[in-house]
Amino acid sequence: MDDDIISLAKDLVNCFEEMYNLCYPEVEKIIKYKIKDINIIEHTLDNCLDIYTEKGFYLFLKLLSYYRTVNLENAKEYLDILKEQRKEEYDEFVKKYKKIK
Repeated sequence: MDDDIISLAKDLVNCFEEMYNLCYPEVEKIIKYKIKDINIIEHTLDNCLDIYTEKGFYLFLKLLSYYRTVNLENAKEYLDILKEQRKEEYDEFVKKYKKIK
C-alpha cells in the first residue's frame, strides 16, 4: 500500500513536470510576441494554474503579469481564482514580496 502511494506521488510529480515543460514555451511565446488573443492567454493561464508546483505557480504569475497589460479586468479575475485555489502559496508569495519591498 505504501509503495502504491509513493508510486502515485512520483507519477503526479512527473505529470506536473511534463505540464510545466509544455506550458513554459507557450508562456514565453505569448510574452515575446505580445500575443493579445484572450482565448490563447486564458487557456494557457488555466493550464498553468493546474501545475501544482512552485515553478508552475511562478509561471502562472509571469503570464498573469503580462495579461494585466492586455486585459486588466480579466487579469484581476484570474488573481482572485489564484487566491481561492492556491491560498497558501499566494499568502506565502505575498509575505516574501513584502520583505523584498
